[in-house]
Amino acid sequence: MSARYLGAGHTFRLDPPRLRTTGDPAEERHATWFELFFDLVFAAALSQLASSLARSPSAWGFVRFAGLFVVVVWAWILYALYANRFDTDDLIFRLAKSGAMLAIAGAAVNLSDVMSGHGGTAGFALGYVVLRSLLIALYVRARKHTDGSARQLTEVYIVGYSATTAIWTASIWVTTPLCYWLWLAAMVADLAIAPEAWAKLKARPIVVSHLTERFGTFFIIVLGRAVASLVADLAGVDLTLRSWVLAGLCFLTALCFWWIYFDLADTSVVGRGVLGLVYVYSHFLLLTGVGAFGVGSALVVPEAARYGLTAGARWALAGGVSAFALSLAALHIGAEWTSMSDRAFLSRLVLAGLALVLADAGGGMAPVVFVGLLTCAVFGQLMIEALTPREGAATVLQATPPAPPRGQEPALDAPAPAA
Repeated sequence: MSARYLGAGHTFRLDPPRLRTTGDPAEERHATWFELFFDLVFAAALSQLASSLARSPSAWGFVRFAGLFVVVVWAWILYALYANRFDTDDLIFRLAKSGAMLAIAGAAVNLSDVMSGHGGTAGFALGYVVLRSLLIALYVRARKHTDGSARQLTEVYIVGYSATTAIWTASIWVTTPLCYWLWLAAMVADLAIAPEAWAKLKARPIVVSHLTERFGTFFIIVLGRAVASLVADLAGVDLTLRSWVLAGLCFLTALCFWWIYFDLADTSVVGRGVLGLVYVYSHFLLLTGVGAFGVGSALVVPEAARYGLTAGARWALAGGVSAFALSLAALHIGAEWTSMSDRAFLSRLVLAGLALVLADAGGGMAPVVFVGLLTCAVFGQLMIEALTPREGAATVLQATPPAPPRGQEPALDAPAPAA
């Protein structure tokens, strides 16, 4: 079936899905404007979660925040992976994604109640079921127009996601806390489906340039939301010198996050077949950490005059830094040009541990001292990675780092994903 055009300028184009991955590692694809619109709707859902946590940063609140954050991000990932392989950006695809945007917006309306434990689970699950059902319909359509390994991949997703969507559907009529266990079971099953599906496209299951750009764009949106919350927080309090210093330190930390992620993280694992799922799954921890740091930024400025920060503010800030560092360490393990003796890898683990110690033991510190130490630790990580030679793995455990094969360059030298 060839493309059909139903409107002027081909805007109502009907173009059947086709496998859009090839064996060419230099293949270039970029995000469409509609994909960026899609991202912003999901960012609104994540903002609901962050606002709810900021209102009640309790231990149980952090658990719910992390769990729901992963669930919402996973829905975004599901559509990003479909688009990476089968997106033709035609009318049917746009209508399906528009429905998904409405579904996640409807689900997001219930997130405040779910976070507070005052209901909302049925409404959230219903929106999630609609979103997933539309995705399954897209895979059914792709199956009709593909063959070989591409069709096998769609069949894995159709069967697997239909089963897990049934679990989500059942949770609509189940009260808490049982519905949470059903959501957890569905998530675990979903994460187990992906490796089997990726293995169907053995040569190259994804277009690396498109996927890294999609994740990079979403990272920027989540990070930008953290800065936006800081700006909103400054507008709502009487500003003092300490308030400005705290805000500046939080902004500097966010800037270091950006610098490390885009300039210094080795993402070569993305192109290593099924192992590329390390890149996908590590973003759960990374995005949740950045989101938590944004909540901490919103909490810390009003506490500028306090003797010490509350536990919620400490754990949001330092826990976010720790999650960010651990996620990049996970990326590092699977990377092609590095090793676990690399000083960048080891320093990420040290940063994660130091942040957790600071969160636990920093209750008696003045807010400026606490945030200052955290910012210095993240800036130190940036400097360690920036000064690490790029010829293979620069390690603290061996005198001569291993060199990459002749004629090839580390993925660190590749241009960073850009929106």
